[in-house]
Amino acid sequence: MLNSVAFANALTAVSLVVYIVCRALAQVAPGFLFSIAQSWFHTFDLTSRGQSGMSTGSFIFGAVILAILSWAFGYLLIEIYNRFAKK
Repeated sequence: MLNSVAFANALTAVSLVVYIVCRALAQVAPGFLFSIAQSWFHTFDLTSRGQSGMSTGSFIFGAVILAILSWAFGYLLIEIYNRFAKK
């Protein structure tokens, strides 16, 4: 059995680190970031992208939402895994 809370905490921490690295990459090399996005989302045309900056409030709001969703996803994933593992 895996500890659901510990897994959810770890997933949230890793998600927030990736979020911060992605934000830094958007500041330093936005063209590279859009190239990555274009390769992941094959049908989106990102050539006419706007270069508007992200406000601090928007960054914090995104981080909070990401943390909540990551934690809930991690917790539910392990809870469901543990139920399947009992069988």
